[in-house]
Amino acid sequence: MCAAFSPEEDTLFEKTGAAVLKRLRKTRNPADLLTAVASTYKEFDRAFAAAPAEAKAAVACRAGCGACCHVPVGVQAHEVLIAARHVQTHFSPTQLDELIARAAVHRAAFAGRSIGERMALKTPCVLLAEGSCSIYEARPEACRSHHSHNAEACQTNLERGREEIDVYIPGVRGRMFAVMLATDQAVVEAGYDGRAYDFGSALHEALTSSLCAVRWVQRQEAFPESCREAGEPDDDADSGVMHAEGYFQD
Repeated sequence: MCAAFSPEEDTLFEKTGAAVLKRLRKTRNPADLLTAVASTYKEFDRAFAAAPAEAKAAVACRAGCGACCHVPVGVQAHEVLIAARHVQTHFSPTQLDELIARAAVHRAAFAGRSIGERMALKTPCVLLAEGSCSIYEARPEACRSHHSHNAEACQTNLERGREEIDVYIPGVRGRMFAVMLATDQAVVEAGYDGRAYDFGSALHEALTSSLCAVRWVQRQEAFPESCREAGEPDDDADSGVMHAEGYFQD
C-alpha cells in the first residue's frame, strides 16, 4: 500500500485492514461498532512484540518523559469517541468536569491557529496527569505508534518547535504505522468519517455533545469544522481527509 513499507509491513497492513473491515461489516448493533474498532488496538501490541529484538531494546520511552504529550495530535473520529467512552466509564464526575474545563481551554487556544502556531504553544495533552496518560488503555493510535530511541532528543525537538533530530526506530515505526493506517483506512472503507481532527478539541465536543457518536454511527461527519486538524496555509479543503479506495475487498 505504502511505497515505504517493507513486504512484511505491507502484509501486516493488508491483514489488519481486512480484519477490521470484516469486523465492522459483521457488526449489526450500532452500539457495538466502537468496540469492534477498539478491539484492533491489541494489534499494535502484537506488531510491537513481533519487531526485531534490537529495535525493541532501543526504545527509550518511559512513563513521565512526556515530550510527545505536548504536541498537537491528529486523530480520526473513532479514536476520539473511543477515548470519550473510556473517560465517561472510568472518570468520576469531578474528574470529568475538570477534564471538560481543560479541553475547553485547549479548544479555545487552538481555534483559528495554523499547525505551526499550535505546535509553538507546546500545550500539554488534556489527558496528561502527573506526567502519564490517564486513558492509556484507550489512547489514540498516533500515541500507540510513537516510539523514540532518545528521550532527550524528543525534549530538544519540543523546545525547538520542530523535529530536527530523528528519534524514530525503523524496526518499530513501519510496523506501527502499518497497523494505524490499516485501521483508519478500513473504517473509511466501511463508510465512516475519514476526516482528521485535533484530539483535544474533538474530545471536548464528544464529552459535551452525545450527537457526535450518533453522527458517526450514521456515517456522517462526526465533529464540526472547528475541531478539524490544522493544515498548512496552502492546503485545500480536502486536505487531511481519507477516502475509500477499494482496499481490503474480497
